[in-house]
Amino acid sequence: MQSTHHQQRTNDFESDSDCDSEISLIDILLFLKRAYKTIAITIVLGLVIAGIFLLLTPNQFEALANIAMARSLPTDKNPQGVNIEEPQALINRMSLPTSWDQQVVNGCDLQNASNPAAQLSKVIKLSIPKGVANVVELKVTRPSPEVAKACADNVFEAISASQAKMMEPIKAVNSARARLTQVEARLAQDKTLFKTLLTNTGGGGSKNTVSPTYFALLSETRNLEDEREKLLTTIDVSSAQTATLQSPVYVADQPIYPKKAKSLLAGLFGGLFLGVLIALVRQMIPKLKAQMLKAQMQGQCDVGHDEKSGRSGSGISGRI
Repeated sequence: MQSTHHQQRTNDFESDSDCDSEISLIDILLFLKRAYKTIAITIVLGLVIAGIFLLLTPNQFEALANIAMARSLPTDKNPQGVNIEEPQALINRMSLPTSWDQQVVNGCDLQNASNPAAQLSKVIKLSIPKGVANVVELKVTRPSPEVAKACADNVFEAISASQAKMMEPIKAVNSARARLTQVEARLAQDKTLFKTLLTNTGGGGSKNTVSPTYFALLSETRNLEDEREKLLTTIDVSSAQTATLQSPVYVADQPIYPKKAKSLLAGLFGGLFLGVLIALVRQMIPKLKAQMLKAQMQGQCDVGHDEKSGRSGSGISGRI
């Protein structure tokens, strides 16, 4: 009989627990009604924190540009020319802080930074667009659109100048062009002398055509023509297409960081989640205390019932 009574109380307790574990729509509405103040306060707190974050965090604007690599002049084997420097090689070279000169540092407004060279590696990002073999994508982030564009322009100029040095020194090009002017002028004089010699011989005389002057003039003309071809080749190689912008540098009007909408939504949902969590904890604490008290009282009742049953059994055995 004792075990039957104990089993019945256990079943009643389990049924109460099952009822408590089932949550209906009414329970949710009642919970929100009781906890709406806490949830509203935490939501406002989350929005305030998000607003403070937006006020204290400086805006970051992004400048975008696609830079085509410098290329040599087209040839029969390479109709489109050859890259002076591969995009990945450029990225690796420019990843070193020492690759940027003071002009880039000033253009990016980092002259007052503690370590400008290291800061540039964070500000400037180079990558290779998918499916393009001779282009790098440039991204520059700075606190204002004007500084971002100036920084991107200076970065492009630095890349273009460095690749131009790989093609041919500028002084050598100017020297080759000056020498070419002299060679062409000398060739024009030699051609005039040839015409004079031919005129004096009546177009077919042999006396002057076999003279030492004729052979010296012929030798000089051939040497000048050979030198002219070499100079033209040097100038053509040096005049290869330098690095170019495929389109003007683009700077968005809106900052890329911080995002106002995302920050406010994060504050809103963060406050909502915190409010619900606090309300649940506040609601669970009294229930846990009540369950612990109920379990304690039930244990005391079981002990008293067992002691009473023990005494009753002793009395009956004594009378027997």
